[in-house]
Amino acid sequence: MALRNLDDLAVFVRVVEHHSFSAAARSLHLAPKTVSKQIARLEQALGTTLFERNTRNLRITSEGRAIAQRARVALGILEEVQELATGGSQELSGTIRLTAPTPFGRKFVASAIHDFCRQHPRVDFDLRLSDQVQDLYSGDLDLAIRMGELTDSRLVARRMTDNRRILAASPAYLKVHGQPMQPEELALHNCLVFAYPGLLQNTWPLHNGRRDKPVAVKGTLSSDSGDVLHAWCLAGLGISLRETWDIYEELRDGRLVRVLPQWEATPSQISLVRARREPVPRRLTVFGDFLLERWRDAPWDAV
Repeated sequence: MALRNLDDLAVFVRVVEHHSFSAAARSLHLAPKTVSKQIARLEQALGTTLFERNTRNLRITSEGRAIAQRARVALGILEEVQELATGGSQELSGTIRLTAPTPFGRKFVASAIHDFCRQHPRVDFDLRLSDQVQDLYSGDLDLAIRMGELTDSRLVARRMTDNRRILAASPAYLKVHGQPMQPEELALHNCLVFAYPGLLQNTWPLHNGRRDKPVAVKGTLSSDSGDVLHAWCLAGLGISLRETWDIYEELRDGRLVRVLPQWEATPSQISLVRARREPVPRRLTVFGDFLLERWRDAPWDAV
């Protein structure tokens, strides 16, 4: 049987994205039975099994995964054809699947999405927050907000704004332990370290505008959560190397104080990143333009 219904292919991709027939049905405003029938029809047309089903979970087959990758490309091309036919005048629609670091996503990305959706109500978002780097090639993500330098040459990055990291501590911590005067004195302090399996950021790459000075630090507390490190710093448990976007409000109201104010981490950037897939849906480009304009004069730049 030939594949004649492209809608079945779109439904299949949505099931892959949501890892669930029922979740895909809700996102498409369809009955779960309708989605099941469409997947069964697609499997019959393609002559292969796309999913292994049981009462507990849904697992895509290797054939299904390969088909999903190509189906996304094919559906993207069809979307581009439609945009060309309408001269780009058609209202934006579709889903943007985006990942971002948890604190930054909660503070800034979520509100940006809210305002973008007011301008483009037919665009849906799937926002996934994680302090660990998510693989844009392994699944169903379109975009990622990334901090720092990018090491994967397969990715296309668009700089959004600067990512400055400075040393900070609470007044209570500094009252007890004193203010270090030189970077080497950080070795005498309890430093709050970001870490997760395979990564331990126990060397802070400081610079003062004239020279770089990597400093080895240690402490009794480490976490893979930026929110936890932020909370520990506020609680007076140590010195932290924090992003200015994360602590500019606390610095402004005195809950945190800069440590070694003439030193900060080697400059880096906040980027919007996508995999090298063509074509690029117009909604992704427009959303990137929106974020670039929104963060052009970011409030944390004044720190």
